Amino acid sequence: MRKSGVFLRNIGVIEPQTFAVRIAEFLRGIHATKTASCVEADTGISHKTVSKWLEGASSPSGNAYHRLIEVYGPELFCFISPDASPDSLQEAARICRQSRLERHAASIRQQLTDVREGRA
Repeated sequence: MRKSGVFLRNIGVIEPQTFAVRIAEFLRGIHATKTASCVEADTGISHKTVSKWLEGASSPSGNAYHRLIEVYGPELFCFISPDASPDSLQEAARICRQSRLERHAASIRQQLTDVREGRA
């Protein structure tokens, strides 16, 4: 479909159940342990609210989803809505993920150094 020379994507609506499952999966992928507490620390959203998302009892409201996007950026949006994500946003998400993983790897390298040198 074209409008004013710009290609518009055919975007389907994500079912609420799918949205909730994808949110929980993303958050668990970012914070494998103490997920709700870590998300609360990152976003300021109550760990009780996040726990309900993780249990599948509810999903984020519009405001909460916007806060999650502010904190987790394009990586979250592309994970939730891969078909609605233009290539430029997919690339931004890839860069964000790579950066997050590099920070995590650096943290693990530091922990290994501490163990080797008897500081841990």
